[in-house]
Amino acid sequence: MKAWQEEWDRLMAVYQPRRDEGVDAAFGLVDAVLDGLPPKILDLGGGTGSVCRKALGRWPGADVTLLDLDPVLTTIARETLPPTAGIVAADLDTPAWIGALPHREYDAALAVMALHYLPPGRLTALYAEIASVLRDGGLLVVLDHMPEPGLAALARRLRHRVSDASASDWDSWWARAAADPALGRAAAARTAVLAGRTSTEWTPPAAWHVDALHAAGYTEAGTGWRHGTHAAVVAVAGTAVEKR
Repeated sequence: MKAWQEEWDRLMAVYQPRRDEGVDAAFGLVDAVLDGLPPKILDLGGGTGSVCRKALGRWPGADVTLLDLDPVLTTIARETLPPTAGIVAADLDTPAWIGALPHREYDAALAVMALHYLPPGRLTALYAEIASVLRDGGLLVVLDHMPEPGLAALARRLRHRVSDASASDWDSWWARAAADPALGRAAAARTAVLAGRTSTEWTPPAAWHVDALHAAGYTEAGTGWRHGTHAAVVAVAGTAVEKR
C-alpha cells in the first residue's frame, strides 16, 4: 500500500503545485493556537492520509482523525497510517458526518483540495458545521484552487495545462487501483458509493471563502498562504487567537 500512497502524493502534486509548502504553512498557522500541547487534528477529505502523516511527523503525540467517503483512499490510509490514527468513512454532503467523529472537539480542521466538489450553499453550511466541532479559538484551514478574479485568463490557461498533463495519469491511477487484488473490493465499493454523484468543481476566489466563513460565524478569516492560483484560507472559531 505504501507504493499506492506515494504515487497518489505525486499525482496530487500535479494538481496542486507546492502542495507540501501549503500544508507546512497551514501547520505553522495551527502552531499559533496550540499552547505547546499535542493537538487534535481533523483532516477533512483526507484521502490516503498525506496530511495526517505530516501532522504526526510535526506533532508527535497528535490525535489525528481522517474523514473521507472514498473506500479506495481510506483503505490505503488504514494500511499506511499508524493504528492510532482515526479513519472515518463519512459524507461531507450532509450534516450527519459530525456524528461519525470520535471526538466532540478539535484544535484544528484542515481541508486540502477536498471541498471543491460541493456547491456554494452546501459549502457555506459545512463551514458552520466545522465550527461546531472546533474548540474556542480553534482553526479551520482550507487549501484549494482559489484563482484571483483579476487574473482570470491566466488562471484558465494554467488550469487547462494541468488538465492536459494529468487527466491520463488520473484515469490510469484509478484503473490500476481497481485491477489490484488488494484494492479490488474497495474499488467496487467506491463505484457503489459514488454512483450518480457529480463534482460541482466550485473554485471561487479566496475572498468568497472569507465572506462565507464570516457568514458561518468565524471570528476571523483571511488568506494565510498563496502560490499562483492556489491558496490557503484560515479562519478562527469562537474567541480570536489574541484573546487566548
